[in-house]
Amino acid sequence: MFATRFGTTEIVARAFERGLKGAGIETVCARTSDITPNSLRDYDLICLGGPTEVLTATREVKDFLRGIGNFNVGGKFGFAFDTKLDSRFSGSAAKYIEHALDDSGLHMIADRQSAIVISRKDGGKIVGADLKEGEERRFEELGARIGKATEEALEKIQGSAQRQR
Repeated sequence: MFATRFGTTEIVARAFERGLKGAGIETVCARTSDITPNSLRDYDLICLGGPTEVLTATREVKDFLRGIGNFNVGGKFGFAFDTKLDSRFSGSAAKYIEHALDDSGLHMIADRQSAIVISRKDGGKIVGADLKEGEERRFEELGARIGKATEEALEKIQGSAQRQR
């Protein structure tokens, strides 16, 4: 799932989705505005990303995360990502997202990641953003690695459950 302002977070989410699919993970990649937190109980891996604005996650992402708290998503895996400027002063939406997903009971399958963007300005006002070269590819590769890790974790859980019977 993703929220986006200028489209770069969607590009990252779609690249990540390609990587997951390449690893054999069935995926649904959707905007947070097009999915309900209740539907998350149908998935083993919940990945959420959004743009970093004013040092943190956007209101849209925060509202979505508040909705997750009303549903049982414990025992599932999670992953957080964001898009942000390449500056130590830019903050991180992924940090906020990761903490919120963890607080909801998800097990983080990997540490949060940030895709770097370069802002486009017109008269000092930010009017868009472009991904730094290589970020789309990096997130596709990351999706493949996380997909493999998720498959391995699920197999381990299923094997453990079968041994307990």
